[in-house]
Amino acid sequence: MLLGAAVETGELLAPEDGPVAWTAHTDLAEAAALALVGDTDEFDGFTPALTAAETVDMAGVAEIASRISGRTIRRVVVSDGDYRAGLVGHGVPESAADLLVGQFAASRQGAFAPADPALARLLGRPTVAVEDVLRATITA
Repeated sequence: MLLGAAVETGELLAPEDGPVAWTAHTDLAEAAALALVGDTDEFDGFTPALTAAETVDMAGVAEIASRISGRTIRRVVVSDGDYRAGLVGHGVPESAADLLVGQFAASRQGAFAPADPALARLLGRPTVAVEDVLRATITA
């Protein structure tokens, strides 16, 4: 969703951000299934951080998307207000626009930066890399 038309326009427009331990939905779904069937007791008694093993910011996403698409995608920082106005102008409800802008603010403060090995341990394999998720998205 964040890439939007970036592959077509060559610009990834988003507010200032920080590193995010992007986590694949498939990894989280597998972890949920393991938790439901009780195949592991490694995490009994506490809630681990279920994140990918690496962090990437929007500049990194633009670089990865450029490599995958074969087209240069520039990371363009827009103000929170301009980003919010653009979302609302495209029909996003104001409450959802506020949530999305808030997520960028939280990433700037490092809220999504901690990468933790717990998910990979639970899965018994490396987590899916953000590059693999973007490759599936961009080439679809």
